[in-house]
Amino acid sequence: MPAVISCVMPVYNAEMYLPAAVESVLGQNYPYFELILVDDGSTDGSSAICGEFSRRDDRVRLLSQPNGGAAAARNAGLAAASGHYLTFVDADDILKPGAFDAIARAAASSPDLISYGFEWREGEKSTPAVYPAFQCGPDDFWAHFVGYYQANQFFSLCNKAYKLETVRRAGLTFDRSLRTGEDIAFNFAFWPQIGKMAHLGESLYEYWVHPATLTHAATLDNLITSQRVLDQMEAFVTAAGHPELAAPLIESQRPHDAVSFYTLLLDRTKPYPLAKRKAALTALFENEVWYPALLKGLAGIPGLYGQYLRLAARRKSPALACLPLQLRGAK
Repeated sequence: MPAVISCVMPVYNAEMYLPAAVESVLGQNYPYFELILVDDGSTDGSSAICGEFSRRDDRVRLLSQPNGGAAAARNAGLAAASGHYLTFVDADDILKPGAFDAIARAAASSPDLISYGFEWREGEKSTPAVYPAFQCGPDDFWAHFVGYYQANQFFSLCNKAYKLETVRRAGLTFDRSLRTGEDIAFNFAFWPQIGKMAHLGESLYEYWVHPATLTHAATLDNLITSQRVLDQMEAFVTAAGHPELAAPLIESQRPHDAVSFYTLLLDRTKPYPLAKRKAALTALFENEVWYPALLKGLAGIPGLYGQYLRLAARRKSPALACLPLQLRGAK
């Protein structure tokens, strides 16, 4: 039987985590799938690992290309896919047992999109991100949108199975000009194509937080990406005839994103030069939209660390905020 599910895995310098990610797909008890490994110009041992998997398992297809980024790798996998549904697994994450089985059962009613919950994993710590199961058409979805969006179900590619016919009919691909957020942009473009959707209220995917990997590496332009996502969301709900949903979602998301960016700039594990950190902090403190959101978000952080973060922010002092980094010898 031909593949029902095409699973695309972009690979770039992921040798530490790649074998576990691939095995989590190959270990699925649902047999009718293909795994498309897209080696995006890896310079570590990832290429050899991909080659070994493709030689020993005929369900694995290997595509190799010069490094072009995540969007280019996903586009290559999308073009090669032959299944009815398209899924994505990152090379440093884990697809949970039974995931393809659950997707295949949901696919029996031929929805354009199947989504499901997931969990964040960092060492022994697990944080679930789930939303109750539902099935809907394009109009019924709006009763779930706010909760679904706030439960982080909307953004990712990896907690979804896309009907490949619907993707190709709409001519959708990933925008290679976007350094980050190309997955979110794809979802905003795909959503208006949905005639029927099924959401499974169970966790089928594990996002593993590995500080050194590209997938989870934060960058100094994260705030630009966050604003772009909010703009896309507002345009999306407005075009759908629900502009009233934008304000409460922006109000809830912007403080969270502002604090995430602020604490990123103070993270000593990131290889950012001190001067760039201070410049980004100055821009954040001077931003008339994001600075009030930062103060609002910081109000919920407990303990001495929260007090310190609030003090530096209230004083609008990059030097004070970065003082611990300087004491540790950051340059």
